[in-house]
Amino acid sequence: MRELFKFLYIVLFILCLCFEVIGQVTISEFLRSAKDDRALKLFDDQVHYLQQKPYQLSPLQKLELRTGSNQLDPDRQDYAIRINPANPWEVRNNNNYFKEYQLILTTKKGIVLKEVLAARYQIVNDFMYCQQQLALIEKDRKLTEAAVIILGKQQYFNSFNGDDYVKYNLDQMNKTVAFEEASFQLDNQLALIVEKYPNALDKTVKWDYQQMITIDQIENIVDSLLRVEGSIATIAYQEGKVNLANQEYKLEKSNINVGYLQTQYQPYRIEQGRKPWNISLGVTIPITNPNKGDMTKKKLEAIEAQHDLENIKSDLRLQSSMFNSKLHNLIKRYRIIHAKLEELNASNLAKTLIEMNNNNPLAVIQFNGNILKLEEIVLRLKHTITSSYIEFLASIDKLQERPIKNYIATDFEAIGF
Repeated sequence: MRELFKFLYIVLFILCLCFEVIGQVTISEFLRSAKDDRALKLFDDQVHYLQQKPYQLSPLQKLELRTGSNQLDPDRQDYAIRINPANPWEVRNNNNYFKEYQLILTTKKGIVLKEVLAARYQIVNDFMYCQQQLALIEKDRKLTEAAVIILGKQQYFNSFNGDDYVKYNLDQMNKTVAFEEASFQLDNQLALIVEKYPNALDKTVKWDYQQMITIDQIENIVDSLLRVEGSIATIAYQEGKVNLANQEYKLEKSNINVGYLQTQYQPYRIEQGRKPWNISLGVTIPITNPNKGDMTKKKLEAIEAQHDLENIKSDLRLQSSMFNSKLHNLIKRYRIIHAKLEELNASNLAKTLIEMNNNNPLAVIQFNGNILKLEEIVLRLKHTITSSYIEFLASIDKLQERPIKNYIATDFEAIGF
């Protein structure tokens, strides 16, 4: 019987763990919801429509049924069928234009996916920051509360300082307000998560800050990516726009009627012992292209697209350099303050302050309060570094690169798109 109860207890424990996992939203799950974003559906629908090739031109451009009265004699009526074939160069250029358009849509979808992912990464980063900030404010509030209690017990002693008592009471009120404001900000971030991922409404969102990428990992990734020149989707998209503008130019240039083929039937010739059928062929020889105005507009658009491409390449190089410099400066400041914080935590300064202040516990409270201020600075710096790191990955189109990974997790797990 005892073994049976033990078995049932283990089963219940496992079930509780399963329900807890099911009831929580993971960071990767939230990031994975980007693939269902409404902004991407537009491109899926457009690509699906173009895959059916509705743009393909018919080999026959125009079919005319003609009739005429020969010498205005009602008994001498002519009948004819005229066919205008499509310009083969126009058919080819039209197909090339829409194939290029489809490639642009696919590239643009990748860029929009990057933007959608970057927005979710920033929401995760902000939520984690608000979560940790709230914990620090709560610690600070409890320190002030402890100081008020200590001073309240000292009010009947000669060493009692009324000014300090008033000051700490006011600080306690201010920190209560700060705690409520931080709680409100955390609720706002939670609302943003639910807005982007409605399934989170019925689940728990409690992400472990320790599972986030470390500063050392961020530095190593940034340095390694700066040394590798990959395919940038932003550049590919602009190159596609250049190609599309050139295809539009070719399409306008080939938009010319190539001629006609006509068969004519004259029934009155039968009475004359002659054949009633005639065939005529005409070929258009364009001395000047009638589409020169439209061709000029398309060429100007192609030139503009080419200049935009060069500007984008230049901007991306400058942007990478700026992000590199910014991140390394922030990381340097982070390490200096973090080292100072660790030094203070490892020192015997708190004990020394108590001894210097006649065993007054307020000295320890003030010391720990200053420690919390340094922790807040470290937290703020890590939030800023992570935010800049996300912007850097977005600028080099790394976020949407397949296989898509969770770039703010310590293990960079695959999201599973």
